[in-house]
Amino acid sequence: MLENLENIVGLSKSIELVPDDRMIWDEDDEMAQMHFVSTSGLIKEINYLAGDFLSQYLDEGVISVVTEVEFKHLKSIVIGERLIIGIRISELIANQITFKIIIMKDSDKVAEGIVKRTVVSRNYLRRKAIESI
Repeated sequence: MLENLENIVGLSKSIELVPDDRMIWDEDDEMAQMHFVSTSGLIKEINYLAGDFLSQYLDEGVISVVTEVEFKHLKSIVIGERLIIGIRISELIANQITFKIIIMKDSDKVAEGIVKRTVVSRNYLRRKAIESI
């Protein structure tokens, strides 16, 4: 399952992201009017990016799932501001892959974190889903 993954440590990717209204911080009506980007919106984006990046190295019978996230939202971001998200695979232990994440706005670091994804069998997840019905 993971034999072909031993060479992925150190691989990295960066993308440009322009947050839209789906990522708005809406926990407070007044703050929602200011169009700040939510921490949860950023976390969702980095989880998707890490999973999508990793999927190109996985066999069809397996998938990766998020098992841990450490995230620091360091500076405010407003909807529409251009961000660069960088991810790097920093560690592979057994079936767990660790990504280091950094989010930049211009030359300022606005967020950073670690995402751990565990590679599991798709059939295992299917069985678990059926068992819970």
